[in-house]
Amino acid sequence: MEDETDEGAPAPSSSPAHARAIPTAPPVPERIELIVGMMERLEWVRGKSAAELATSWGLATATVEGNAAEASRRIIGDPDEARRDITAGCRKLFKHALDNNLHREAKAVGDLWADVSGAKAPTKQEIGIGMAASPTEAARLVRESFGAHAAQQKPDGGPDKG
Repeated sequence: MEDETDEGAPAPSSSPAHARAIPTAPPVPERIELIVGMMERLEWVRGKSAAELATSWGLATATVEGNAAEASRRIIGDPDEARRDITAGCRKLFKHALDNNLHREAKAVGDLWADVSGAKAPTKQEIGIGMAASPTEAARLVRESFGAHAAQQKPDGGPDKG
């Protein structure tokens, strides 16, 4: 009689033909470092890499996406370093675009570069409220909107300075 389990089913075979390779995921810190490396080498493809790694590691895609979020935080953790990296990348892309007469691309990279480096002039923002109010009416509206933080009014109608 064949080896059987308590329920009467045959015992699992120990022969290599029946053995399956069970994917094993590296520990969390190693997974995050691997993903950091992929991101630094620009190998990480959003929406694709997490699913591929999840399959190869035998994990849920959401788990790997969580690891990727932490990896991303580590890469972008220092805003000054991120600005330097983006600026260096923009410099290379801008030169490539100019060397190859890619004017539209050069403008797009130049705009990004200016935004990141702070070289762009501030833009003027105009906000209209569409109503006219007397100074007294404006003071009342400010008090209603900002309560105790608004300037208090003296009995003579002028603002209280102290």
